[in-house]
Amino acid sequence: MRENLFKGKMKLLITLIFLLTIISCSNSKNIIYNNLDSQESTLVWPPYPQTPRIKFITCIYAPSDFGISKSWVENAIEMFFGKEQFYGTMLRPYGIYALNKNLYITDPGAHIVHIYNSKGKYILIKDAGSEEIQSPIGIAVDEEENIYVTDSALKKVFVFDANGKFRYEIGSSNLFIRPSGIALTKDTIYVIDTHSHRVLVFNKKGELLFSFGNQGNQKGEFNYPTNIFIDKQENLYITDSLNFRIQIFDKNGKFLSMFGKAGDGSGDLSRPKGVAVDSEGHIYVVDSNFDNVQIFDKEGRLLLVFGKTGTGNGELILPAGIFIDNNDFIYLADSYNHRIQVFKYLKNKVE
Repeated sequence: MRENLFKGKMKLLITLIFLLTIISCSNSKNIIYNNLDSQESTLVWPPYPQTPRIKFITCIYAPSDFGISKSWVENAIEMFFGKEQFYGTMLRPYGIYALNKNLYITDPGAHIVHIYNSKGKYILIKDAGSEEIQSPIGIAVDEEENIYVTDSALKKVFVFDANGKFRYEIGSSNLFIRPSGIALTKDTIYVIDTHSHRVLVFNKKGELLFSFGNQGNQKGEFNYPTNIFIDKQENLYITDSLNFRIQIFDKNGKFLSMFGKAGDGSGDLSRPKGVAVDSEGHIYVVDSNFDNVQIFDKEGRLLLVFGKTGTGNGELILPAGIFIDNNDFIYLADSYNHRIQVFKYLKNKVE
């Protein structure tokens, strides 16, 4: 009796899958990117009647917010067998990168990396060869869409192809103590090692070229650095977290300038995390204690602040990584709100 019931159920499932495969089409529309410029929003900074410079776009909690949905086949299987599958919900996002309308997110809370693909595909990375990812922090993607992820617990950098397949690793516990931020040029990989207070520089083969920095508070010295961003001129912007400042270097590690100090006033830093630069050279610094983003000019003068503590649009709880793409879209890891928030820098006026 049970065997016949099971066979009948399987026949029905196979028939349903076949029909759905015929009549359905792939959900490859990326509703976020299709509507980024057209979405209406009155949430801007500074507020009217001043000229707005930052505009809130949207929040992304899961693949469905990115225009990605489960296939008919996956839904049919779950409907028949009652299996609920994990599908890309973020637990505690930290690092964020955007390229070719894809989003790449490290999630140390869930010990995984999320890829929200603009073609309607969700990719989850949880293994690196024979190892399970433990604490993914920094993330960067090269022109071939190879993905570079730092694991602060395993003390390595893992490299994956565009589909999340493991390729190779860089470093070991003999080289890193606590790797965190990562950034790329065409030929070079820059890795922040927070607990050794330095930056290690590799070629794309994973060979160490040089390193710079040591613990201290003088120019070119660090006290638990965390995040890094590279601008179009290949200058390095590094969050020198417990020196409460941003330091700027050229691609060879030569010190150029710095700004920032500890405090609780406008322009001060308390717990700086992510750093990024827009197309006009403005420097964005995420402060996870203030729950905001402060924008500075090249001389370190405060221009604007956006964000505040809360759970609504444009509000933050312990924000971490930030990334700005070539179109001045700003992606912010709002860690304890379990989401990515998207903003845009407006050069002239609200679009």
